[in-house]
Amino acid sequence: MTHEEKPNTPRKRILIAEDSRSQSAMLSGILTDSGYAVTAAKDGLEGLQRLPEVRPDLVISDVWMPRMNGYEFCESIRQDEGLGNTPIILLTSLSNIRDIIRGLEVGADYFITKPYSEELLLSTVESILSSGQSQSRNDPKVCVETELEGVALSILASPQTVFNFFRTTYENLLHDNHQLGRAKLDLKRLNDRLEEKVKEKTRGLEEEIVERKKAEKALKESFENLRNTLDGTVRALATTIEMRDPYTAGHQRRVSELACAITKEMRGSAEDIKGMEVMGFLHDIGKIVVPAEILSKPGKLNDLEFNMIKAHSQAGHNILKGIEFPWPVSAAVLQHHERLNGSGYPGGLKGPEIAREARIIAVADVVESMASHRPYRPALGIEAALGEVTQHKGTLYDPDAVDACVNLFTVRGFVLT
Repeated sequence: MTHEEKPNTPRKRILIAEDSRSQSAMLSGILTDSGYAVTAAKDGLEGLQRLPEVRPDLVISDVWMPRMNGYEFCESIRQDEGLGNTPIILLTSLSNIRDIIRGLEVGADYFITKPYSEELLLSTVESILSSGQSQSRNDPKVCVETELEGVALSILASPQTVFNFFRTTYENLLHDNHQLGRAKLDLKRLNDRLEEKVKEKTRGLEEEIVERKKAEKALKESFENLRNTLDGTVRALATTIEMRDPYTAGHQRRVSELACAITKEMRGSAEDIKGMEVMGFLHDIGKIVVPAEILSKPGKLNDLEFNMIKAHSQAGHNILKGIEFPWPVSAAVLQHHERLNGSGYPGGLKGPEIAREARIIAVADVVESMASHRPYRPALGIEAALGEVTQHKGTLYDPDAVDACVNLFTVRGFVLT
């Protein structure tokens, strides 16, 4: 992955604070090779001293360092009058949720857990620098209550920081999931050995059976924990959007529920339905970059404001594209405002160019939006919503998704709640 620069554009400046010479050299090399101007400090204190000189666009800091650790460094940056809004990434080998929350409290924008991949590092840096993500001391704070890994949490931070926290949590879970995948491979090898034991009728058969059952139980529990934490993470991410756009509270959940029901009606698999649940909850995640006053404006939007709203599809894709999901989440988020005849946005895609999941979410999104109240109009009702998708079935909206949606409401008694 290479950071592309426009001609005559100054290179983005990154200040690193890392006490390990080898880690600092590796990190500096990755970033320099990608076109960034890198300055390295041996700890937080030196980093703080060099801050006014470098005036970085981004700070990347280790957590545990002599003289001044990453938490203290982060807190000191936030207190700086001129550079207090500089985006900060903390590099940590910590896996404890409460340790990461401590980073939130002192003002970190993002966390990357060691060991990290070069691709993850660069995609995170690019995302932050391109979107201008950073905390401001004046940013409004939101409080999100959730449960992760069996621990009840109450997080008070800016919506962007709360989102970054849950994204980090999910990426850490994916790392664990890859380890589980290796464990699954080991389990397969164990089963293969067991079959050989059966054929050979060896004395160790009983011990192998016990070993296999223990491994299967541990694997099942680990996957269940991953799935449960993913559910909590996705819902918390949706909550951060609703806090910026309270007039559409519940929209993500209702779209998710309707999209899942449509998928089930179309005979989708259990895994298809689970993926649709996640995509429904996250389809408007890009609105986190749209000013709150535009999201909740009671009057008609002007062209500039409407274009800012329309940008949420691309913004959502940019946020999610670096996250590894087992479903095409970023594609669905990018394309859920595309229409079959090419009149949608942002890409003007047509027919089969649009992902199936995006076509389903498009129907669910339109029906829920029309049937619900908005700051600029009263609810139009479910009949009007079904009339809209039926009238434009095959031209704007996927025919199978429309038929399934209409059948849900008119035959099966489905209700938006």
